[in-house]
Amino acid sequence: MCWFVVTNTDSFASPAINTASFSSLVPVNRGSHPIQSFEMDRTERLKLLFSEDESLLRFNTRLNAQSIPDPKATEEASSTVVTQEEVQPEKDDKDSESNTKAEENAEGLDKSIVQETDQCNASTQTPDTKYLSHEQEEPSTPLDGFFCPLMAISKYPYKFVRKELSQTVASRFFNGGKFWQRVWDLYYVHVSPQLRPRPLLLVPAAQVRKFIQEINCELEVTLSIPEESEMGMLLDFNLEGVPQPTFVGQCTSREMKDELEATIPLRTNYEPPTEMDESRLAYEQMIEHGIDASKSKSRSKASKAKKQQIRLQAEIELVQALKKMRCYLALQPYHSLDLPELIDERSWEEKRNDDCSMAQSLDDTSDTGIPRLDLNNPAMFPFWKEPIFISVDVECNERCLAQVTEVGISTLDTVDLVGIPPGGNAENWTSRIRSRHLRVREYGHIVNCQYVTGCPGSFEFGESEWVSKGKLADVVQACFQPPYSFGMEDTDGVQLDSGPEHMHQKRNLILVGHNTSMDVKYLAGLGIPVFEDVTTAFVERIDTAELYRIIRSELNQRSLASILGELGIIGWNLHNAGNDARYTLEALVRMICRDTGEASVAASTVE
Repeated sequence: MCWFVVTNTDSFASPAINTASFSSLVPVNRGSHPIQSFEMDRTERLKLLFSEDESLLRFNTRLNAQSIPDPKATEEASSTVVTQEEVQPEKDDKDSESNTKAEENAEGLDKSIVQETDQCNASTQTPDTKYLSHEQEEPSTPLDGFFCPLMAISKYPYKFVRKELSQTVASRFFNGGKFWQRVWDLYYVHVSPQLRPRPLLLVPAAQVRKFIQEINCELEVTLSIPEESEMGMLLDFNLEGVPQPTFVGQCTSREMKDELEATIPLRTNYEPPTEMDESRLAYEQMIEHGIDASKSKSRSKASKAKKQQIRLQAEIELVQALKKMRCYLALQPYHSLDLPELIDERSWEEKRNDDCSMAQSLDDTSDTGIPRLDLNNPAMFPFWKEPIFISVDVECNERCLAQVTEVGISTLDTVDLVGIPPGGNAENWTSRIRSRHLRVREYGHIVNCQYVTGCPGSFEFGESEWVSKGKLADVVQACFQPPYSFGMEDTDGVQLDSGPEHMHQKRNLILVGHNTSMDVKYLAGLGIPVFEDVTTAFVERIDTAELYRIIRSELNQRSLASILGELGIIGWNLHNAGNDARYTLEALVRMICRDTGEASVAASTVE
């Protein structure tokens, strides 16, 4: 057998078999078809092409959706066509053009059928070709800005499919881990701490649509992603100026999802939207709907009522903490926190006969009965419990959160404020703050840049102190014991300042921080005793993010930078632990001293 190339294929056209796409090697069997000339007629050429080679007869040109018949049937059809060609008269050009258009229309219809068939065939392919390797690091699905909450999709048949079909969909595509045995491109967004502490996991809506299309093809149903915004199933991240989902990896099992979720970096200072930021407000509402959609249906009502109760209790405690803060800073008498009033041992007769200046001072009070603060005079009440405020901030390696790289500690002793007027913007008081910045020597080369702009070498309130990793816990613990950073030693072990006598006595401590929960967790992880049980170590724990929210009667927390801007503080080199701890304590003092009457009204309204 030898081979030759068929180059002139135009004459092969046939109504039944379209050979225009063939430009291939054609076998020639010298025994059965001796070739005398290349000028053989069409019948001979067709027989030569189809009669002897079954592989060509089985070749699928994909010009129609029907299966290829067996070789014998094809050969018979070819022979029949040839016979018709022999007896059929030649057609004029007009008829040929009409037939050509009809064939093109039929071919277009066949191609559309092929596409629809291929789409369903792709959904039923074997697991070997369907599932990708979980080691793929880049998302494989093109993004259009629409995402679905992963956990909400995992509950899809139970919450969004009608009852009679729900069990069928669940057993075929979800139960027994089937839902997780797919390749999901996993994304996340951090959410408001008021909604949940964990990030919201997302998958591209394009992947979900493909998954639902597979269900529709196999079960012959018409399911889809609910698009109503309040359903929380389809989230649109095309809004301007809103956080975008971050790709974390691909998962093909529930365990792999949990592992990837554990690698998500902790939330940095949350920046809540303002009332004028319509895009961010819409974004927050959308995220809340997505979180609600991810909750289990059977527990959602009970969980919602319980969370409302917890939130109400937290609000009450915050209002009470605000009142206590005024007492700690001598801005309000502590004898009656619920009904504050001026405490005076003189009789009402003596008060009536007092001079005009004292009468004017008593009349100059806010609606709550608390005297308005005169920043140019010392506080008129005693400092309740004479506490020491200690503010802390922790910076970690953003790529390995177990590595604490910096610790900032600032201390303010209320005894140091006795007889001293707060001054303009409470600057006389904030100037008494002592600040320290501890850097871990082993991690001195680490500078965060991916999630926050770190600046460990830019401490604004003194010199940074280098501490070895093994001694960090002891140095931090010493700051919460007498003499509370007054007895600091330099690198040579020389006592720098023994401090006044009251600093060597055990004192009441108030822990201050901005979103303190994570800082406490990090410090407790270092094995620092004072942070292993903060409820007994401190008389009060103050979170400036929450306290400022209560003062301003706002729903969401603000970042430290936002609060500093409103309080008139220029925050240089934030995300340096020493600077952040100092600015947090300054912000606390100023927010309590500022607009005392307005803050009281806001607090009573919330209460």
